[in-house]
Amino acid sequence: MSDETRKTPRPLLAALFLLPAVQTAVGVYWGWHTVITYPALKLLMIVLPVAIWLALGLSKAEVGRRVGWSRPNLARGLAVGLLMGGVILAGYYLLLRGRLDPAPVVAKARALGVLNHYGAMAVFISLGNALFEEYYWRGFLTGELRAWTGRAAVVCLIGGGMFGVHHVFAMLALFPPGEVAAFTAGTVVAGAVWTWMRVRGVSIWDCYVSHVLADLSIMWIGHDLIRGAG
Repeated sequence: MSDETRKTPRPLLAALFLLPAVQTAVGVYWGWHTVITYPALKLLMIVLPVAIWLALGLSKAEVGRRVGWSRPNLARGLAVGLLMGGVILAGYYLLLRGRLDPAPVVAKARALGVLNHYGAMAVFISLGNALFEEYYWRGFLTGELRAWTGRAAVVCLIGGGMFGVHHVFAMLALFPPGEVAAFTAGTVVAGAVWTWMRVRGVSIWDCYVSHVLADLSIMWIGHDLIRGAG
């Protein structure tokens, strides 16, 4: 099989980069049959990478290289995660605490039935969401994009930018546009950093560890908003 046929076709790859944004727009922002559309699209994003790798005829070793399935350096993952989490919390406590309206966050937690056990939900979601996003974004999309271009800056720009677009629709349901723009910029930077880590050959597991810590810091902000709302 030629090198060209061992790459995800560009139009399909572009659609796959947009798919997470479609999921959050349909399932979160518009709330169109959320209990069906959100998990269905997430399941699709779990299955599609495997189907594409099989269609491309990639060996387990080749998939492992694209995904970044290698021995982690947990100290590195912890360091990046603690730095990200520290920046997130510092930004919140120094600039945003007292300015954000907690009502949409409280309403969302109540609608999901997790208001009374937010802490357990926060840990579960952080562990699961980071695993899914690293699998799809850095394990799959980054690897497939790198098969088309070896330019690290291009890969990081696309990976970070589309990661931010994906989060826009989730945040629009909770915050006003100004804050959404600032938070989106943060997710773009985080996505670009994790993409850069993968481009540099860092294990996907180090990306995962740092992602969990970043998500936990965001969940702590949600806890603080809910507690402040009484």
